[in-house]
Amino acid sequence: DTIISRMSEAARLEQALQESEPERFDLNAVVSASVESYHSVWPQQSFRYQAPGEPCRIDGMPDLVVQMLDKLAGNAVDFCTPGTSIDLSVARRAGSVELEVRNLGPLLPGEMSDKLFESMVSIRNDKGSEDPHLGLGLYIVRLIAEVHGARARASNLPGGEGVAVQIVFPEPGQR
Repeated sequence: DTIISRMSEAARLEQALQESEPERFDLNAVVSASVESYHSVWPQQSFRYQAPGEPCRIDGMPDLVVQMLDKLAGNAVDFCTPGTSIDLSVARRAGSVELEVRNLGPLLPGEMSDKLFESMVSIRNDKGSEDPHLGLGLYIVRLIAEVHGARARASNLPGGEGVAVQIVFPEPGQR
């Protein structure tokens, strides 16, 4: 049942990506509202959001960006060291807007950082788990990023303390 529902989620998303109409919106406002909701979804987890002092507009579909954020936050919760915070930030860079989600915890295996965003890839240890992970979460993140003209990448934090996932969106009109 879980496998079928997750596969149909991916299929529904692919359909939605083809039918959605982009609009210009403030990524900062979307991330801020999402982080507020995470406090009630994961009350045991600390979330910190470093907001820029200005709107960071991108062209896209805000509802899909929320879905992408939910996948990234869920992954960070699953892998973060208990008692540590998950940090989210949005920053304007030259010609782009970058969303980053960081968590302290286990590092990515070296060979996996390029493969994490492919379908059916997971680094979880599901032994004894009643809810197997199919490796679709970060694949969905990649699909949503690509429809926004963005790039998704993951890397280990300097010092070997955790993982950062960045989604780099083009500024409006740069696609």
